[in-house]
Amino acid sequence: MLRATAIGIALLVGACAHVEWPRFYTLDMTPSATAGARYNIVVERLRASDALMRNDILIKKSPTEVEYYALDRWVSGLGELVSEKLGAEFGAPKESLETIVVSGQIAAFEQIDRADGADGHARLALEMRAEDSGRYGDPLLKKTYEASVAMNGKGPSEAVKALSRALEQIAAAVAQDVDKIPEVKQQ
Repeated sequence: MLRATAIGIALLVGACAHVEWPRFYTLDMTPSATAGARYNIVVERLRASDALMRNDILIKKSPTEVEYYALDRWVSGLGELVSEKLGAEFGAPKESLETIVVSGQIAAFEQIDRADGADGHARLALEMRAEDSGRYGDPLLKKTYEASVAMNGKGPSEAVKALSRALEQIAAAVAQDVDKIPEVKQQ
């Protein structure tokens, strides 16, 4: 009995030595300084589409086939990470500026494999409202933003870097569009 227990423990220890543990990733939260606007832009937590509800990093292998990295995960939900990255891009609110609130959905956030490499691809369906209009008020602007950034090689780390850059491009486009919104009078 003692010998069988010792053998069982040895097998368990040996098996654990070969177990690969998940690796966790977050977006690069360093602001790129490309998303300045004449309004404060505050981002509510965005909703992720069903395919993105998992914490696994999505790979679109073809127009009809997807998979996820086996051991590579987002450190938290994409809604939280993408909202935080956009918030970092827009910067802290200033008291002297009126505020636009951004809400919406993450429609795509993935690595897209191509024959000659891969891209980090993001698509966000966003709505912009005056701060005092509430969540269900009429949006001042409703638009889908999309960006793809070529990856330097393949792998989850490169995908995360490219997705961070794609969000920087989207934030810059949002800031440009918000700047075109006529004066917003808050009550």
